[in-house]
Amino acid sequence: MIKRRVATGASYGAIAKDEYAREAVSNALAKMRPCTVGSVLLFLSNEYAHSPESAIKEAAKAAGTPLVFGCCAVGLLTEEEWLLDVEGAVAMVFPQDMSMQPLRVLKPQGITPELVFTLSSPNAIELAIANCATPQFGSVTSDEYGQGPYSIWQNGRIVEQEYCQTAFSSSLKTELVLAEGVERLSPIMQINRSIANTVYEVDLQGACDNISSHVSLASPFDLFCAVSETNSIESIEQGHYELIHVLDIDSTENTIKLADEVKAGRYIFWARRNITSAQTSIEVELSKAKGRLNKEPEFGLMFANVTRGPEFFGGIDMDLEAFKNAFPGTPLIGFYGNAEIAPGYSAPAIQRHHATVSVLFS
Repeated sequence: MIKRRVATGASYGAIAKDEYAREAVSNALAKMRPCTVGSVLLFLSNEYAHSPESAIKEAAKAAGTPLVFGCCAVGLLTEEEWLLDVEGAVAMVFPQDMSMQPLRVLKPQGITPELVFTLSSPNAIELAIANCATPQFGSVTSDEYGQGPYSIWQNGRIVEQEYCQTAFSSSLKTELVLAEGVERLSPIMQINRSIANTVYEVDLQGACDNISSHVSLASPFDLFCAVSETNSIESIEQGHYELIHVLDIDSTENTIKLADEVKAGRYIFWARRNITSAQTSIEVELSKAKGRLNKEPEFGLMFANVTRGPEFFGGIDMDLEAFKNAFPGTPLIGFYGNAEIAPGYSAPAIQRHHATVSVLFS
């Protein structure tokens, strides 16, 4: 076995046990070069969310450090496997020179990281991304029913504000990889007229006429309107947009009703979820990142939407397979979240949906 500077481990079973956290850390340490552990990234399955404190303590004792960060999620992953429908833990262990630190500790030292790692509950995501002016990446915790509880921890303790923001050593270089989760069905167009969540005119056409000219409406319920972050067309061309569900297409009124408000002047395209497009997107973006890096990363973090993963891809997590093909042997950890966090065109962070956000550290 090749010993690494950063390593991952997993442990799981039919019911949640605190010992899985200790075993996950111990399994990671067994693959790691001898060193003093600086910090641990620990993700637990959602059954721990009511009371994760004991499991976190087990991880801290095994690693010999109180600097344990992480959260609970409905599904977990490492470079070796994904965990769904089981209870357990995955851990990534870092040496001191690569260790994570809370943003609130770095700020008083005058340290401004290039990229902030954000974990948040659905309740706190808006506050979390607005609280930091530095570009961010990360994920929103998930659970089976969308009702919580949501547990997030830093320095081995549960954070009451339901989000934490950390950064890795400034000696590490980062490469962010964003894979879209939808197929683009139309060119980029501009909304000419809308009121609240009803769109009346797109590209100088009635909204219903417009979508009908680009999309087969045999099954309209899986359609999205991808809306630009700003009124700048460059924003959406660079992939910065919000996905909003199409709720109703009214041919009589020639309107479209969306799940959220959209303003006139914003650029859009019509989209639909598609397995082939999702797989192609992750493969292409990882290939580009590999070319830019021109070497194996020390480790990677991957956050896929809970709507992706093995169930979406027919029993195989193609995001994970694509990563292993691009970077075989590179330690990887992550989970399936409610939404993904990545820098926007004009904002340090925006929410993504049905996407996969990865960051490679070298």
